[in-house]
Formats: sequence, structure tokens, C-alpha cells
Amino acid sequence: MKKVRQIAAVIGIILLFGMYAVTFIAAMGRSDTARSLFLGSLACTVLVPVFLYVLLLAAKVIKPDKSPVVDTIIFDVGGVLVDFPWIRYPYMIDISDDAREYIMEHVIECGIWAECDLGNESFEALVQKFIALGPQYAEEIRELIETMYTCITVKPFTESWIRGLKNKGYRVYILSNWSQHAYEKCTENGVLDFTRLTDGCLWSFTVHERKPDTQIYRTLLEKYKIDPKRAVFIDDNPENISAARKCGIGGILYESYEKTVARLADIGVRV
Repeated sequence: MKKVRQIAAVIGIILLFGMYAVTFIAAMGRSDTARSLFLGSLACTVLVPVFLYVLLLAAKVIKPDKSPVVDTIIFDVGGVLVDFPWIRYPYMIDISDDAREYIMEHVIECGIWAECDLGNESFEALVQKFIALGPQYAEEIRELIETMYTCITVKPFTESWIRGLKNKGYRVYILSNWSQHAYEKCTENGVLDFTRLTDGCLWSFTVHERKPDTQIYRTLLEKYKIDPKRAVFIDDNPENISAARKCGIGGILYESYEKTVARLADIGVRV
């Protein structure tokens, strides 16, 4: 749209200067035609801008700033808006090789993480469940669980992406599996400050539901009065995208910022 305006402005300037130049040259001959040309150029001084304005309006209708179909963008957080290398985190802390090997094999991908996201138990109760997986490494496992949030960092494009969508008139929401402990710590250290730019957030631990359970999507839709047919959900997990589609929400599997922006553009959403 910006390029269209620039082209229209250049055309308008050329036309106006052209008319005045012709009028000036004709006026030097002192003919009756000169008066007509002069009056014509004055009229065009008004008509040409009006004509160009109409063209711009038509261009905006043909290629509007905001998609006529999608009005809501829903983001996952981990892996999309923030980097959360939790699988690699045991290599980032100072523990013995034996403890690290045990944690990678028995702790890092166990089912207790899903329980953390649901928020049905206290943090200490969950820590004890993790420790029970390897009591001989209780100290190392506790350190892992208590400090894992420190490896979370905001991606460089996150804020500008959200601001760009908001400036275009889209509603932006967060739907993410998140533990209460990580949420509280990341709120304290400012990692989640970008969420203030959104229209609302639904964290799994607050409703005791988690993706890919379809109920959490329905909870989001109901809470914020979102029309699923006009919404698109962005997540890096194929299961979560599939669950969103079951609820009538469009889905885009996040692979990279550039690919996701291109996919959004394909359905008429531009930042």
C-alpha cells in the first residue's frame, strides 16, 4: 500500500507540472486557447488529487490492510515466541556426568512435565515426584526443576510481530501449556512482558487443561468470544495444530518466523 501511494503521488506531481508547463507555453502566444488551458489546469488541480484519492481507495478495497477472513491470531509461546531449550538444559547446568546421563534418560522427557502444565498440584509436590524417579540424584534433579525457567529467552521478532498485527487491527491471543512456577518466575524477570501487548492469555495451569486436549481451545474461544472460523492458531507441535482444527480453528505449524509470515500472507494476513 505504501508503494501504491508513492507511485500515485509521483503521477499526480507529473500531471500537474505538465499541465502548468503547457499552460505557460500557450500563454506566451496570447491566444484564446491559453485562457482555456489555464482554467483547465486550475480545475485539474482539484480533480487530479480527487481522482488519485479514489484510486487509492479502490486499491485498499482490492488489497486491504487487514484480511477480510481472519481477524484473530492465536500464538503458542514456547518454540514460537520464546526459545525454551528444556531438552538441552541438563547440559547448561553444573552437574556430574552421571547425574546428567540419568536425568536425560529418566527425567527430561517423563510424563510428569504434563502434570506441571495442568497445575493441579503444588510445586513442591511435583518436585518430589521428579526426585522419586532418581533419589540418588535428588539435589541435581531439584536444581534442574527449580531453575529450568532461566533458559527461556524471548525471540528477537516477538514484540514487533505482535505490534504489527495489532496495528493492522487483528486481535492477538496466547494459548500455551505452562507451569505456574515457570510463569511466576518469567513474570518476575520480565521474559513474559510481551504478553501485555496481546488481547488476552490462557495458560494451561490456570484452567487445569492443556493442549492437545480440545477443551482448552473451547475454553479460549468462549472466554474471549472468538469466532473459530475467523481465527488462526500458530504452534510448533503438529498435535496441537490438529486439535485446533478439530475445534474449527485454522492452524499453521510454526517452522520459522519467515515461513509463518509467508503462510499468514497466503490467507491474507499481513504484518
